[in-house]
Amino acid sequence: MRILKYLLFFFLGLILLFFAIGLFTPSIQYGHQITVNKPIAEAWAVHKDDSKYGEWLEGFKSIELISGEPEAVGSKYRVIVNPGDGQPDFEMIETIVSYKTPEHIELSFDSEMMRFDQTTSFSEVGGVTTIKTDSKVAGKGILMRSMFAVMNLFTDSFTKQEVKNIEALKKVINNNTTVY
Repeated sequence: MRILKYLLFFFLGLILLFFAIGLFTPSIQYGHQITVNKPIAEAWAVHKDDSKYGEWLEGFKSIELISGEPEAVGSKYRVIVNPGDGQPDFEMIETIVSYKTPEHIELSFDSEMMRFDQTTSFSEVGGVTTIKTDSKVAGKGILMRSMFAVMNLFTDSFTKQEVKNIEALKKVINNNTTVY
């Protein structure tokens, strides 16, 4: 009986620790930087070409303008993503927060489980373009915040996904043959 009591306290302690991690880690910040051997105008155009999103954004399925004008601040898009095999698609609403061709784009994504903000910045020196992302994800509710914080703590999954996507973007830009 005493062992059951200690096991109960142990599991309650783990549960409290799990929620405490989410309480003290309301959001996760990460980013990545690449350089491409293309001028900034071409790198920007490839990055914004929605016909190429599936080549560098893992799980990307579709994007649809639902309000506003294309590429205008305040415009909203419905983005459909599939997180992996056997998992259902999920929808995010993307809002353009700031947009300055070809310097930066700031986007905010909202879904049932999270809010995700990302700024992608572009700069060029001597025909070589640097692209830098700054991202922040926050789970909605203590359960999602805790889950995201624990995932980040043990697997660094958000950073790894960002690196994978942005490195794939680098290949798409460097191999681009489309004339914009």
